[in-house]
Amino acid sequence: MIFLFEQFAYSLDYLKKVLPTDKEGRFKGLPNGFVGRDCKLDGVGYLFNGNPARNSTGKKDVSDSIVFVLPKVFLDENGTKAFGEDVPSANNFKVSAAPKEFLSQLSLWVCSSIGLYRLSCPNDKEVHVPDAPDAHHFSSDKLAPTLIDVMNSMKLFYAENKNLFVFTAKNKHSGNNRIDWRRTVVHTQSFMQGDTPIYMELENKKKVFDLDDRLLVLYFSAMHYIEETFGFKMPHSEFYAPMRVNEFRRLLGHRGLVELRRIKHKYFADKFLRLYNIVKAFFEWGGNFSASDYSSEYLLTSKYNNVFEAMIDKLVGDESRDIDSLKQNDDGKIIDHLYKEKSLVFASGTDDDLIWHIGDSKYYKEDNDLDPKSIAKQYTYAKNIVQDFFSPDYVEKETDKDADNAKLHEKGIHKGVRYRDPLTEGYSITPNFFLRGELPPYENRSQFQESYFRAEIDPKDSKLINIDSQNLWDKRNRHFKNRLFDRDTLLLQVYNVNFLYVLKAYTSKRSSLCDEFKRDAREKFRRNFLSLLREKYYFWAIYLPNWESADYKDRLEKFVNDNFRKLVGRVFRSEATPKCLILALERDIVDNSEDGADDDYRKIREIVDGNNCDVFSLLPEEIWGDGQIRRDDMYGWRMPQ
Repeated sequence: MIFLFEQFAYSLDYLKKVLPTDKEGRFKGLPNGFVGRDCKLDGVGYLFNGNPARNSTGKKDVSDSIVFVLPKVFLDENGTKAFGEDVPSANNFKVSAAPKEFLSQLSLWVCSSIGLYRLSCPNDKEVHVPDAPDAHHFSSDKLAPTLIDVMNSMKLFYAENKNLFVFTAKNKHSGNNRIDWRRTVVHTQSFMQGDTPIYMELENKKKVFDLDDRLLVLYFSAMHYIEETFGFKMPHSEFYAPMRVNEFRRLLGHRGLVELRRIKHKYFADKFLRLYNIVKAFFEWGGNFSASDYSSEYLLTSKYNNVFEAMIDKLVGDESRDIDSLKQNDDGKIIDHLYKEKSLVFASGTDDDLIWHIGDSKYYKEDNDLDPKSIAKQYTYAKNIVQDFFSPDYVEKETDKDADNAKLHEKGIHKGVRYRDPLTEGYSITPNFFLRGELPPYENRSQFQESYFRAEIDPKDSKLINIDSQNLWDKRNRHFKNRLFDRDTLLLQVYNVNFLYVLKAYTSKRSSLCDEFKRDAREKFRRNFLSLLREKYYFWAIYLPNWESADYKDRLEKFVNDNFRKLVGRVFRSEATPKCLILALERDIVDNSEDGADDDYRKIREIVDGNNCDVFSLLPEEIWGDGQIRRDDMYGWRMPQ
């Protein structure tokens, strides 16, 4: 197998050895622009070179027909190493650092991700395949499957039907020593001894599975042939011995298809019919592969960032036609990821206290992938979602009751979302983030195990890590300082995600793996956002005196109205705690207020002291979770005992 890397500069002579060329040495049978003028490959995926270059002995090495182009995310920051070793420009990437099985499995996952993306986004013209019919279901003579398609189907069938092979093998040999009296009476002659018939020749019970066995032998022989010829690790059976490679090679193409047609009418069970189609697809591919004029097959994309975006959206975002339409902003911008989740401020835990989480994916970590334009665009995404929420219909019908506000979006896409508190005119915090693909750092060969696909980028963290919070904090969007609950105050975070874990979860046939990723990722996003809030803000819960009295609601409304200019954007009332006002002030401003840097803290303190309010210091984790309010006499505020 040949392993190449996207956007890595190779020598022209080397590319002519490993990629299909015509007699004049020009690349043929490949998408336009795949090989750039600088000999960098503009694409990711798989291709099969039907005419590989001859080796030093003058023979063609069939294993070098398989060429994988891996995403540039596998290269280091300098773009010269992968998995701890230098990437040569004129030779195949050596696999001494990473085991060959690991690289082949990884390559199949990359190709599978492109294939799945192609099925979900058939109109994307950046996914390139040869001009041939689609071949993913292997159910028609007209289909032309690729080797990767067949291999994935073989592996999947084995994984889903392991018990079938054991059951069939046991059934073949079960009952051989038991007498079949019906067959004995019908087919053999008896003689009488008194009134008792005596049978000298007995018929045994034999369940004939020879034809089924033949199909299974062909199936395991095909996988054995793939493993021996191309080096891919394929399943084995303890019951069925595969044919020798040379013997099986003679069946590729027409002879194998003829043998299959002879036994096709014997199969009725759905599983065996499915297996029949898979084996048939392999012989069809083998016929093309054996042909002298066979040039190449490929599955390539020049925009793997679109594939990564689709992977993240499946594993993180919500899916529906309404959400897809909401992503399409009126200004032409398209949001990558969008999902509803609990609000960050005293979420009630119900479906009526949600907020939109807005994400953008960057499949490769580059120095300029978070330029000012990307950051400004991400803030625009959040503004557009809020603007869509506050449609003209909402503005016309808005009331002071949270319940009535919820009914305004009762049947729409924004059902359950709560952005604005009518009493304080404060806005809920909108989580906004970037997602970037990254690999765990290379350590040694022993790390390339199953755990590597779930490896921790940070030893204290799993799968996801928050970075650059200070950098993006300085670039936060705001119109007024020190107003966290203002509509125009938007915070942004960046997360690195284990690219290998995303790749495996997306291509896995186990839906539970996708569900696990979605649950863990969303929880991580939430906790990291709370960590940012804890780092940058002080939070307090404010109660007026006698908060259990009947007139408390009226007094709270009067308190807010009388001090509106001092409180607006700084307080928010959650649906879960309607008698409490959450106050948020930036730590830097509060800590410097005694020196006259800002008097927001002093003014609010005068308000709460003048109204004999009860004030509790809070942590963001307490606002989010089920923790108890921590009573702490901070900054001289009066705390109840």
